[in-house]
Amino acid sequence: MGFLKGFKGLENLRYRVTYSHNVTQGGWQQGPEPSDANMNLTVKELIEHHKNRLFENIPASTPMPQALKNQLSTLHSFLAFQGKTVESWVGTEFSSAFQTQTELYLESIVVASRTKSDRRSHLKLWKRTAELLRLSKNPKTPTKAGSIPGDTEFHRALRQAIASRAESPTEIARKAGADVQAVRRWLKGAVPNRRAFPSLRRLERELGLDNDSLRNLVPNQRSVEISANVQSLPPAIAYRSRQRKRSEEAYRMKEPELSVSFSEQWRTFFDYKTTRFPKLKRSKKGVWRLLHKSKIAVKVSTFATKGEFGCTSADKILMEIRCYFGYLIRPSAEGGFGINVDEAQTLAWLAVPDAVNGYLEFLTQRSDGIIHGGHGSFCSLVKSLTHPQSGYLALQPSMQSTLPERFIEGDWSEACETSLKIAGEWKQQVGDKSRNPYEPIQPLLNLSEPLAPIIRAVRDLDRSAAAAPNGSVTEALHKRDALLLSMLMANPLRRRNYIQMTWNNSNTGNLYRREDGQWRLRFDRNDFKNVTRSRKTPYDAPLPTALCERIDSYVTEYRPRLVQENPENSQVFPSRFGEKWEGLSRHVEKLTKKLVPETLGFGTHAFRHLVATDYLRKNPGDYLTVALLLHDKLETVLAEYAHLRQDDSFGRYEQHLAAIQK
Repeated sequence: MGFLKGFKGLENLRYRVTYSHNVTQGGWQQGPEPSDANMNLTVKELIEHHKNRLFENIPASTPMPQALKNQLSTLHSFLAFQGKTVESWVGTEFSSAFQTQTELYLESIVVASRTKSDRRSHLKLWKRTAELLRLSKNPKTPTKAGSIPGDTEFHRALRQAIASRAESPTEIARKAGADVQAVRRWLKGAVPNRRAFPSLRRLERELGLDNDSLRNLVPNQRSVEISANVQSLPPAIAYRSRQRKRSEEAYRMKEPELSVSFSEQWRTFFDYKTTRFPKLKRSKKGVWRLLHKSKIAVKVSTFATKGEFGCTSADKILMEIRCYFGYLIRPSAEGGFGINVDEAQTLAWLAVPDAVNGYLEFLTQRSDGIIHGGHGSFCSLVKSLTHPQSGYLALQPSMQSTLPERFIEGDWSEACETSLKIAGEWKQQVGDKSRNPYEPIQPLLNLSEPLAPIIRAVRDLDRSAAAAPNGSVTEALHKRDALLLSMLMANPLRRRNYIQMTWNNSNTGNLYRREDGQWRLRFDRNDFKNVTRSRKTPYDAPLPTALCERIDSYVTEYRPRLVQENPENSQVFPSRFGEKWEGLSRHVEKLTKKLVPETLGFGTHAFRHLVATDYLRKNPGDYLTVALLLHDKLETVLAEYAHLRQDDSFGRYEQHLAAIQK
């Protein structure tokens, strides 16, 4: 697990910027202000005069006096509020506008009253130095005139945020890992372009601002030519774009709209799929598995529960049926089947050929022509219900009577056979994926070290925890998130396993510690999503030694704060309220979107592809290790990562060609 070691020398990216004024990018600098700002003096020169005036007898070899450090800190903060840096010209802020600008500055910062008083005194000292220089005969003509700084919401928010800190803008930028020169230009009035947004996001984190709080204030930018070697923003994810568009045209029937008659029909069907000895014939693969609710990672509908047990398969099928019903009641002018709400609510519609084919066409239109897994899932449902030997609908001709009278005509077995054929032909066309699992992580896979940004994110979380109040829940949340990302890199199991993962003082949970100090994860075979496709052995795997200290401190110091209101909760990763955390994967997506600006965010499942792809690229052909790591069958891994096998083959052939040409 060498990828868990720290990465050194991660380069800070530099970005070009555009400006909100008509100035050129090269050699731009702020000119002296009009009116009474006849100083012809830069702030850097003001600092030198100030040092000589107040600290002239101090030898150069001695450390900088604390008083001077404090005065410089105030000056940098005040300059940031003004949108200036040490290269700027001294202006009215130290003459006619001093009183006004000082009051505005002091009002903008959130510090103690004593600190405000000290800063006011410091600024008066700087003003006095400026006054003495104004009276002296030391004019200096500026070499280049320019434009006054930008005065947009973005610039005001940035200046105020930096002004509230004691460090200089340069120090803040360096701590953030942002481009120092870019930050200085923004303070002067430059506008970040899209290529600079990752750098801006890092600056937001360092300043303690909400994600995108500055980015959302960036004014419109004019287009500029961007260097080909500058990192661009992550490309939009096609599936998410379609999802946003589709969410505006939702058609699924809501659960409360389901009728009493359908509820009774569904309950009979649910019992048929879950009972050990059904009255009707059922295929071996047609059984739904019931799990205790404590073993289910997501909240399932009451329609998919039986006592203390629930069924995720039933929940998923009911969702598909509600979507189908939503299509049936959708007006024909909007692509639907155009029937009444009450008429639509019967399983018998899954054996009506025109309705089945129409729905599959409807799905294709909504997915921009892609015939994807959603089609395949619906087709599988239709096929299982209309199969002549084991189909729930095919074995019950009486179900035809639940349809509206105009659809009762014709032979029921013939209708089932036609629907079966339609579903089979559609399923054969399924080949595309509406959701490409690699798309969200592709920017990371393009890197030489795809996991380096995740490691950086963990470090960011540790820094945020250190900056939080000692002993606070906020500190514990940051430490929880840091451990979660670290474990996802080391043991990329499914979301369900991480939501269900338990720990207790008796060392009997999924997370446990051996006597030699090694932390391990163990799960039963039934704890995995798909028993038939997962390895048919229990999972008991070590966690990296590098994580031992992190896990120790988490379970003993940080996790107890999260479950203090719910001490009976045994989840390793509880919610901020100490409850079962069903939104864990969604939170990971938000975390990665915020802390890994190279991407638009990704959930827990993407870690499986990220870790496996990175490992196989560096260890070609070692699919058995990946199968063990993912707890999948070797055949499943070989099928999923066949594209990497192709790369391996071409790589070996390239070596063959090179040997021939020698």
